[in-house]
Amino acid sequence: MDDFDRYLERKRQETQLIAGCLSDPPEFDPPDGAQAAIDVKFRLAAALRAERSLQSWTITETARPEVQRWRCGAYQFSFGYQRADLRVRGPSLYEPASASRVAAREEILYTVSGMGAIAAVLTALVRLHPTVEVLAPRGCYNETRELLQSLAPTLTVVPPAIHASRKGTKTFRVLLLDSCVSLGFDDYRHTSTSDVDLVLFDTTCFWRDSSRIRIAIDWALQSSKPMVLVRSHAKLDSVGIEYGRLGSVAFLSNQGAWANLKELHRQAETSIRLYGLAAIPAHFPPFTGSAEYRQMSRARTASIIRSTRRVARRLKWKLARRDAVREFRHGLYLALVPRGELQVNDVKRAAGHLANALSMQGLPARHAGSFGFDFIAIEWFYDAIVGRNVIRVAGADLPPAAVDRIADAIAVWWSHQSPGVRPQALERVHGAQQTPAT
Repeated sequence: MDDFDRYLERKRQETQLIAGCLSDPPEFDPPDGAQAAIDVKFRLAAALRAERSLQSWTITETARPEVQRWRCGAYQFSFGYQRADLRVRGPSLYEPASASRVAAREEILYTVSGMGAIAAVLTALVRLHPTVEVLAPRGCYNETRELLQSLAPTLTVVPPAIHASRKGTKTFRVLLLDSCVSLGFDDYRHTSTSDVDLVLFDTTCFWRDSSRIRIAIDWALQSSKPMVLVRSHAKLDSVGIEYGRLGSVAFLSNQGAWANLKELHRQAETSIRLYGLAAIPAHFPPFTGSAEYRQMSRARTASIIRSTRRVARRLKWKLARRDAVREFRHGLYLALVPRGELQVNDVKRAAGHLANALSMQGLPARHAGSFGFDFIAIEWFYDAIVGRNVIRVAGADLPPAAVDRIADAIAVWWSHQSPGVRPQALERVHGAQQTPAT
């Protein structure tokens, strides 16, 4: 079986997984190419969301389910008014008992988004402690850093390399691990565990069975440090269809040390209730939770990483400036770094023009602000490491030949740029290239 056949087999399995959750699965031809696979998956996802909405139309913000517990796939819910008391029973997210030699306890809270998850934890911490220090990597997620800074002066951000004495004996110190950083993710292993009270880990850019997650869990538990793992489930966990906005907070500790996390867990529940961060049951994908789903998602994530690295290698080979391409440790996306400074509005337009240039050639690429899809996603973001606005190119689960065509088209588009050229000029330059591919 060649690469293209393996790709089609993955797409066939994914469409069957989604279709199998419908009460009356429709007849459809197995996808014969990338665009067909993308289209059929999104149509099935829309049908599934519509069916689930019809089944639960009597459940509103104020009305409770007629049954004591309401199910969605592997998840079971119970809640009252506006889901403030939402309880979710479902599969373990990280399987800590098998990941670590230390017996562990895991408790999970679900939120309306990944940022809602980390906000629930941080606001709980500032209520519990008079001063909080967060050892945060320089390249952590931009909105996470913005959230941290918004909680000053109770919470301060400290570079992990600085082992300065704490503000006082009552200062609570948190080590932040962020899967989205481009450099130095593994540096936490050089941090003395005596310098931290809690490990907070945003796992969004790693698949849930990633060895990096297991190693970090082992490191924390063997050091008897409580750990909180936060995650956005709209990226890698929905087989490329962004089924709904969903986040989680997993509290993890040694069995004997659970008392150290119990109050933080309670305060996080309070934050979820007070700030309206409770998860929406309809956003839980009904196709998750099975061994088949986990194997499928693992294969998708590996394919996305391979495609991203393939694009990076090809761009570095074709572009005159090797420093124009920035890679990230997680391998889910790369950054195109312009030679000159671009303002936010300019780089936004440039990202849109690049996406349009690719799609006009019949290539599976879109202007989208997320990642983990079956198409290449183009967007802008601020890269704290290089200190400028860049264009993000998110890899996709695509056959290698399609990945190469996209990389070549990006190289042609990028090679027409020069210092000081504004996106309006770029649009004129690329207009002649935007002809449909045969």
